[in-house]
Amino acid sequence: MLGSYEIDYEGRKYFGNVSLREHHIFGYNDNLYLVDVERMAAQPVSPRLAASIGRIASAPGTLVPASVMEELRGIGLVFGEEKEETPMAPPESKQGAVPEKAGYPVANIALFLAQECNMACVYCYGNGGEYAGGGMMSEETAFRSVDWLVENSGSVKNIGISFFGGEPFLNFPLMKKVVSYAKKKAGEKDKRITFGVTTNASLLTEEAISFLKDEKIYPLISFDGPAEYQDSQRPFKDGSGSYDRIVNNVRKLREVIPHLTARATVTDGADPFRIKEGMEAAGFTTCILTPVSPVILNAPSSGMPPDGSGERMLERMLAFHRAETEQLLTAIRERSIDKDNLPAYLSSIGDIALGRKRYYACGVGKGMAGISVNGDIYPCHRFAGQEDARLGNIADYRTGNLNDYHRAVVNHLPECRKCCARHYCGGGCFYDNKARTGDMHQPDPLRCREVKGMIEGLIHVYCQLDEADKEYVKEMIKGLSPDEWLLDPPQLKPV
Repeated sequence: MLGSYEIDYEGRKYFGNVSLREHHIFGYNDNLYLVDVERMAAQPVSPRLAASIGRIASAPGTLVPASVMEELRGIGLVFGEEKEETPMAPPESKQGAVPEKAGYPVANIALFLAQECNMACVYCYGNGGEYAGGGMMSEETAFRSVDWLVENSGSVKNIGISFFGGEPFLNFPLMKKVVSYAKKKAGEKDKRITFGVTTNASLLTEEAISFLKDEKIYPLISFDGPAEYQDSQRPFKDGSGSYDRIVNNVRKLREVIPHLTARATVTDGADPFRIKEGMEAAGFTTCILTPVSPVILNAPSSGMPPDGSGERMLERMLAFHRAETEQLLTAIRERSIDKDNLPAYLSSIGDIALGRKRYYACGVGKGMAGISVNGDIYPCHRFAGQEDARLGNIADYRTGNLNDYHRAVVNHLPECRKCCARHYCGGGCFYDNKARTGDMHQPDPLRCREVKGMIEGLIHVYCQLDEADKEYVKEMIKGLSPDEWLLDPPQLKPV
């Protein structure tokens, strides 16, 4: 393609054949912002310049006045004339060549200690916690799963096990044995291993709480907020409410683990603001809210309900994200963020500040795997029980070669490759995609709108920060390096 050329017309200078880099302009709180998509760079933009950019983008043959051309060059938006660094792009955003990878290891597993549960959550995507299988993991399978992780983690030094279910504390004796065995096996290979657990917190005895403290196992607790939500959505199998028992256990747990994280599922009709208030009242210091997903097991993908409830939930979630991002802006400016209890949105602000692009939403099928009670391996815990997603078994499956999950770089996905938010999002959760559209590579439009709205709010926050604020954000997230697969994919052709 020929570059731009300069002409004089009636005594004024213009430029023709001007092409712009991929960009996105949006309004937020009466401000306009411009995003350079590939460089993960953002800045405020005037209505006048935004209008000029719109005209150039919609009519490539438009003659561009020299004054406008100067502004476009100043922010590095002219295609083919990119500067090494511009006011829009932080130095950290420069992308080098992708290094050759020595194998494709798995560094983290979700270990299904129990495919049974003592609750009957109304939205359970695991078919009552059984995941089309049920049962308890045996000691032999658990230990072989640890061996599988150590072997298939290759040269990776930091590995992890997350205990999962069902409810993993139904098999607490095995959890204790696995921790002891895994520490020994990791040490033999000079690896550092960490542990986590996802639990409903209903079975946290004094012994279990002491174990979590002593082994530095930080739990993620599934909890839906105020009593009316928790009791109606997460009852015990006998139909009784779970709120009082969970809150009592959380208070005991906070005596030894002060900062606790809870994840709530937002269902139709639920108020996200009330959910968070209920989570904080119960003692949680970090609150994660996620819209409910359709169930795949034993049911065809139903997508979003046709009655408009999806739109209503979207509106509520966007309002919630807007409020959360404004609170984050205040916390950054006031330097009131606790290093040991980082806000849920802070890492995304850090990605913008550092210019880090996400090529995947998570390590599904790449750096992570889920292992069921019988040793079957799935791309992540959410796919357990789905035969079409099964990768193999610990007895025969080995990592090391590229698979379709590696190839699913966001730039290759049909609906994502031209999306302005792709490097902030990474393509979305493959389980949610499959549950809502029937194709793990096809995102749900409503979820995309939610994510884009949230990202625009975070860009707004970033553009309000001065240089000292940005350095503060970088200092807060220091050490929180995302999995290398999110930021550094192999050079691959599309699936």
